[in-house]
Amino acid sequence: MFAKVLNSEPSCLDNYQLLCSILFLVVIASFSINSDASAEEEMDKKDSLITIEELNTSPSIVDKVTSPTNDLTVLNLTNNKNDSVYGQIAAFENEVYVVWQESVNEKPINKDYDIYFIKSTDKGKTFTDPINLSNNSGFSEHPQISVSNNSIFVVWVDNNESNNTEIMFTRSLDKGRSFTEPTNLSNTLTNSNNAEISTFGNKVYVVWQEEEINNLHKGKNKNSEQKGDGKIFFRASLDEGNTFHDTLELMNNTNDSFPKINSYNNYVYIVWNSEPKIGNKASNTGEGLFFTKSQDNGKTFENITRLASENYGEAQISTFDKHVFIVWGGSQFSNLNNIYFVNSNDYGNSFTHPRSLFENLTNFKGMAQSDLRFVKHPSNVEIANSDKFFVVWEDSINPQNEDIFLDANVLDNSPLGHIINLSNNTGISECPSIAISGQDIFVIWEDFTPKNHEIFFTSIPRNNK
Repeated sequence: MFAKVLNSEPSCLDNYQLLCSILFLVVIASFSINSDASAEEEMDKKDSLITIEELNTSPSIVDKVTSPTNDLTVLNLTNNKNDSVYGQIAAFENEVYVVWQESVNEKPINKDYDIYFIKSTDKGKTFTDPINLSNNSGFSEHPQISVSNNSIFVVWVDNNESNNTEIMFTRSLDKGRSFTEPTNLSNTLTNSNNAEISTFGNKVYVVWQEEEINNLHKGKNKNSEQKGDGKIFFRASLDEGNTFHDTLELMNNTNDSFPKINSYNNYVYIVWNSEPKIGNKASNTGEGLFFTKSQDNGKTFENITRLASENYGEAQISTFDKHVFIVWGGSQFSNLNNIYFVNSNDYGNSFTHPRSLFENLTNFKGMAQSDLRFVKHPSNVEIANSDKFFVVWEDSINPQNEDIFLDANVLDNSPLGHIINLSNNTGISECPSIAISGQDIFVIWEDFTPKNHEIFFTSIPRNNK
């Protein structure tokens, strides 16, 4: 039922009992937010939530989700008996692009997975048939996607070419009609994982973690391996992915790191966490949340800055003009009860001190105190921006029920208000991804309501009243 994950990333594939699935969407209208207040534990859903219809669990899901202020449609994009997980989304103008990994055999355990792609040319009303991007006998996982004008770029982790995992790359220069043969970007003897990608114009940037592996037994069994020291690596292309520059090592001696990347003009911004090593009682100088940047399209990087030494987790980064915004919640290594953020208004030269998002929200008129009672242990934070920054994340209602939530009043940029339950089912809804194009917000997530993992999709007009 669940995917075997070859790398170290604590994604929603590993265990759906992880704290993973209230989705909130919040507009960050200003970078200066003041702090106050905390979340409580219980609430009455009928009084505090704008409820919507429970999703039909039949194989032919195309269900309309309604509320007094919104008229939303939720689509099951995969809609098959396979295990469809770890979806990621990107958008440009009217086109929406989705990638995910999907099982390709009937084995109850040790399933093989491939990377699939679909697109929409009408803002998500309809989608094309899937294209298999990896299409090999190995284990292909954790895709990431980025779009720049008419070009689409995808990376994922794969062990098809060797006994270790590598970072594979493909691109489409014709809006997803065709893709190039996958290219091995890492090409090492160690395990490469946790890849992320960013594009700006004809520039393509990829970052990942590399880990030395101490093999206890030969083979591809993850349980026969012991992790060693990690490193953060980076590669850049200035010709739409036709060629890539040599690999740069940004940091060594990392542990369980999830590097994230974004770019704007000539600037490249990278953030990553590094977790404590088991049994390590030495100095914690190698632990925390770290940041570095390049001002010359990734040719050189500046000194590394530690943004947080406590209350840190897996982060996400977004940028627009001179603004850089970094948010993070908890992970399997850090059980946080808030989302934290730092921001820079000078191209990442300086950052604010870490602040907690939910404490600040109570200063907005209209943010109901009862809404904060949903906030328990947010994790798997995602961020997107157009003219404003949007943050999406997960939490757990209880071990058996995880839902996708949306703040209702942010749709017309009014003050924060009550929360709408988008998934509103008794099962597990998890792993959101978000993209913005024009006045439309696109969200996908992984849902177990149909009794196997499917990729669900919805769109939200920003000017919806």
